[in-house]
Amino acid sequence: MIIKIDLPMEKCQLKFASDETKGEFEGYASIFDSNDSVNDTMTPGTFAKSLEGRMPSMFINHDSRAIPVGDWTEMKEDDHGLFSKGRIDMNHIDGPSLYSAMKRGAMSGESVGFTATKEDYTMKKDGGREYHNLKLMEVSLCTFPCDDGARITGVKASDMDILETLRDCEDYLRESCGFSKSVAVALVSHIKNMARSESAKVADESLTDITQALAGWRGKFI
Repeated sequence: MIIKIDLPMEKCQLKFASDETKGEFEGYASIFDSNDSVNDTMTPGTFAKSLEGRMPSMFINHDSRAIPVGDWTEMKEDDHGLFSKGRIDMNHIDGPSLYSAMKRGAMSGESVGFTATKEDYTMKKDGGREYHNLKLMEVSLCTFPCDDGARITGVKASDMDILETLRDCEDYLRESCGFSKSVAVALVSHIKNMARSESAKVADESLTDITQALAGWRGKFI
């Protein structure tokens, strides 16, 4: 039986750039020393043996009967959890739809699917399991993660190369960074007023730099 644990992408960066890197993203498939919705916990080293072998498969919502929608290009444990990098196959029938859903934040979770034996975990006093080893089978992109402690917070700066106007910046802040329309409009309007006091025109490079900074500070405005 494959056990499935869902986890949203905390501090995750989706990369929407040129055709060469289109579909690339990165985030965390699991967070160490935290409790999920069924009170299970992953400890450092849990994925170590699995990572010595081949990469797990990439599915949508654990549909292992389907053709993998992309490939995981890197997975490693760090101090925070199981860091992952992947690339969606834009030639897959579901690739463009998944890519679009990730850009607008509709598909924002990662979920690990694995097998484990009784020797791979210990029962916690308050219920749930504390894992110290498992066999990682697949990592899915999912719609309804069970741990709501993580969400997309950033986008690769190269996606901002197409920003040319203040309206482009407003759209970017709403669609790619999750700002509400009113907040995005207010922020860009404030930047525009500040710029007018210094010069008659804001350079395109400045618009990109400002928007990138706002994307990184999203949490302070929501």
